[in-house]
Amino acid sequence: MKYFKIALALILTVIMLYVARTNSRGRPEIVSHVEAGYTFQMTTVPKIVEHQSDRITLAVTGPAAPGTRVWFRTSQPADVPADNADAFARVQMQPDPGSRGEYFTEVTAGRLGGRFYYYFELTDSTGSRLATFTVEGGAPFVLKYFGEVPKVVTLAHIATIFATVFFIALAAVSALSVLRGSGEVRLLTIHLFLAAVFAFLGGYVFGIPMNYFAFDVLWEGVPFGTDATDNKTQLLFVYLLFAVLSSLGTLTRGKLGRDIYSGKALGWVGLGAFAVMLFIYLIPHSIQFSSTLTYAFCYSWIGVTALLYVVGYLRSGRIAGRMA
Repeated sequence: MKYFKIALALILTVIMLYVARTNSRGRPEIVSHVEAGYTFQMTTVPKIVEHQSDRITLAVTGPAAPGTRVWFRTSQPADVPADNADAFARVQMQPDPGSRGEYFTEVTAGRLGGRFYYYFELTDSTGSRLATFTVEGGAPFVLKYFGEVPKVVTLAHIATIFATVFFIALAAVSALSVLRGSGEVRLLTIHLFLAAVFAFLGGYVFGIPMNYFAFDVLWEGVPFGTDATDNKTQLLFVYLLFAVLSSLGTLTRGKLGRDIYSGKALGWVGLGAFAVMLFIYLIPHSIQFSSTLTYAFCYSWIGVTALLYVVGYLRSGRIAGRMA
């Protein structure tokens, strides 16, 4: 049974990491658009290593009237905001001699942490616009510049994140046993504690250097910033910290603190850790929300979690007092 639980946790870990990877918006993806009888398709280039170059290729099919031109509209070299796309500079894309209907342009990244916006425009022989290709909703595409991260930092970050997911999955399996009445509550608390330790290591100890080398920032979780990835990591750690503090009595065999919930309730806390992780991983990696929404949600999450702990702590104190 022990090995079965470990195997099940490993399977859940692989599934969760696969979901996170395929759900990421920081990876190249094939996108297409149809407008005015023209079809556009490209594989996105979401990021480039600082000061290096890459090629953006666009396939266009449709009426090939003489004088039709394909333009790469970019916010470079001027610092044009994303919502002022009509002011973007025009760079005519060149036909790719090795294919039919494909056009390309070369782009060079600036210093890490920077970005620029772009979209595509098709004009006729008089310069009139025939069609445009943007992100759904009319927003421009984004290309970010990032730096090279030392391999030791990357590997340590990946390893600790893997360990975090594994111990949360193992905690969920242990929690199911506790809820059925056949599991050890202390084993559940150990799994939650290890998950919290690795979440701290992966998110902060190795996550901060990852941010520094890749984006020239340290930490953009609330209250220091609104980056969705850093805030997702922080929200998960906050919940795991709550889970560990809620079960200190069992975890330390009564040497430090007390459990603020019953064993069965702690089983639900353990399942909650997996639910929180699932919720967080279903949010696409690299997605960004408005600052207002980010601050409101994150502070609400932290406040509700703290309230749950305080209420449970006070309630457990009254119960212990009556039993004394």
